[in-house]
Amino acid sequence: MLNSKKILLVGCGSEIGSMLVNMNNPNKDGFKIDTVLTKKIDKGNSLKSIYARMIILNPTLIDKIVLDYKKDTIKIKNKVIKFYWGDIKTFKLKNLKKKFDATIIATSKKHISNKVLMKKFLKISKYVFGVAESKNIPSLYPNLVSINSRVIQSKPKKVFEDNNRIFALGSCQSNGWQAQLRALIEIFDDSKLKYFKMLGTEVDIIHPDTPQGRLGTKSIEPRDQDARNNLRPSFSQVDISMNKLFPNASNTHTVSLRTLVSPPGFQIVRFFFKYQLKNNFKFNKDKIIEEIKVFSKKYPNILRYSNDSLGSRAFEMTETAAVTLVDKKYFHFKENLFSDENNLSGICEIIMQSYVHNTRGYCRSVLDCIKHILQRKKNTYYFAN
Repeated sequence: MLNSKKILLVGCGSEIGSMLVNMNNPNKDGFKIDTVLTKKIDKGNSLKSIYARMIILNPTLIDKIVLDYKKDTIKIKNKVIKFYWGDIKTFKLKNLKKKFDATIIATSKKHISNKVLMKKFLKISKYVFGVAESKNIPSLYPNLVSINSRVIQSKPKKVFEDNNRIFALGSCQSNGWQAQLRALIEIFDDSKLKYFKMLGTEVDIIHPDTPQGRLGTKSIEPRDQDARNNLRPSFSQVDISMNKLFPNASNTHTVSLRTLVSPPGFQIVRFFFKYQLKNNFKFNKDKIIEEIKVFSKKYPNILRYSNDSLGSRAFEMTETAAVTLVDKKYFHFKENLFSDENNLSGICEIIMQSYVHNTRGYCRSVLDCIKHILQRKKNTYYFAN
């Protein structure tokens, strides 16, 4: 049975690792994260520290978690997770004494980009998934699963082609950007394109700060920093994704502004393109907005919409990659962005603004993607080398 499949999670000290354990429902996801390998936490009891992180992420679990210090297990409702303590590089996998259907690496971008280290886990699991971007291993983007679209410039491949079993699932921010891209892809493809060319993509990000982020610097102890007057530009991995999917376009990731707020964060994305439909019809703002609403009902885990800017906290518990604002004050479409001078006529621009959940929304995408892979369907899965 699919729900009997077992998953190893490596790294539970961050929000992503803890959230994956929190959210994993074997009956819904078709697999169980039943084993965790993570570093010991220097101060205090490591198991209790993991417990505290899970409660902070999901306060509704306050009376639903049971710790067993002798066995190093955490029981969440009816789900028991065994913890092993060690460093990803030096831990001997034979100590786990079992095989897994997949391993999720949720430690660091450096580890996920290390091919030798990632291959190490193929000894005990069929697949290895890294929850970050990587230039060194194939990217399997959750929100672009099972599509083959001419909108994307890179060529699609089948997930089992060339015996690939190690994948990077992208970052939380690229996941949110791809959710908005996926909605537009569905709209364009369903409109019977005669011609389409993506000319450029742009992303601006307001990113919730995380304990690991430390407001954009690791040179100062987080408790010694002043949270006031501390807005600063940072970076994100979304530019890797933009260049993988649209290598011939002009792609710009301007800023990832980290702020002292809880998830979700916020994205402003811009797409510049030329197109022609077979019936010579033209898009308009109303039509695109209506199609986004249709898409969100079909794929609620990928994208949802809101008519109102309720504030990020309203979407804190939403398990979706992006929540797009569809009010005309926030959603923009320009059919002819420039004048006819210098041969620039016909360039279109779409501006979307969305709440992007860097923990809960991202983890839902990761869980859904792994479920697709473990089902072993022969669908076309898009990923870029």
